[in-house]
Amino acid sequence: MFHTAANIPASTAAGTAKSVPAKNEAARLRLFCFHHAGGSAWSFSGWGQWLGRGVEVVPVSMPPRSVPAAGVPGAVSTMDALVREVTRQLTPFLDEPYAFYGHSMGALVSYGVAQRHVAAGRRPPACFVAGAHRAPHVQAAPDLTVGLSDRASLELLLGLGGAGRLLRENPARMKVVVERLREDLRVCGTYRHPQAGHRPLPCPVHVLLGSHDPLVPVADAEAWRSHTSADFSFRSLPGGHFFNREHKDLFFAELGSILGAVEK
Repeated sequence: MFHTAANIPASTAAGTAKSVPAKNEAARLRLFCFHHAGGSAWSFSGWGQWLGRGVEVVPVSMPPRSVPAAGVPGAVSTMDALVREVTRQLTPFLDEPYAFYGHSMGALVSYGVAQRHVAAGRRPPACFVAGAHRAPHVQAAPDLTVGLSDRASLELLLGLGGAGRLLRENPARMKVVVERLREDLRVCGTYRHPQAGHRPLPCPVHVLLGSHDPLVPVADAEAWRSHTSADFSFRSLPGGHFFNREHKDLFFAELGSILGAVEK
C-alpha cells in the first residue's frame, strides 16, 4: 500500500495497492521510499515539505513479515518473497519517471525490486539512492540477524537513534515495534546475493552514509559502485545510522540535489 508523505493514514492495510495516490501533476518525479527495519510508512512523514512540489514522495508500506508458522494473513517470511510481492504491487505505477530511496533494510528491498523490475524489461528508476546499508553482495554481520532477545532488540533500536525514546513510556507500543524489528532483521538474514546472472542497474546509484554509523563501514557502502553501469556517488553525512533524522537540513539538501539532477 502506498501513500503520499503528506497524508499518511493512521492505519493501513499493508500488502495491498488500493490507495496509490493519483499522480500529482506538479511533480516531475515520484520518489518511492522504503523504510528501515522496524519502521513503517510513517518514517517518511514530512518528506514532501522538505523536497518541494517537484518531487512526489510515496512511502511504501510493505506486507507484514512473519515466520511461516505464525499464520499472519498476507505475511512473507523471506527477503525473496518480500521483494517479489512489493515488485508485484509497484509495477503498475512505475511507467512514469520515478526514483527509489531505501534506508537500511529498505535499501536492500528497493534494490531487489529495481533488479526484478529491470530484469523484466521494464523502465528503470531515474536514480537509485541507498541510505545506511552495505552493498548487497557484502555479507551482513551475523549478530544483527539472528538470536535477538527483547532486550537486545530494544538496545539496537535505542542505540541507533530510532524511535526508541518515544517508546519508553508506551510499553505496549514498544513491544510491537521490537517484535517488528526482530522479524525484519530475520527476513534480512535470509537474503542471499545471486552468484550469477545479476546485472548492474542501468541508472545512477547514490549512496548516503552517516559518518558515525556503527553498522556500515565506509568500504562496504562504497562497494555499491559495482551495482551500477551508470554514474555513482558516495557521500558521508554527519550522524549515525539514522543520519537522515539527525541533520535533516543536510540530508534533504543532498537528496534534493540528487533528485534535482535527474529532473532536468
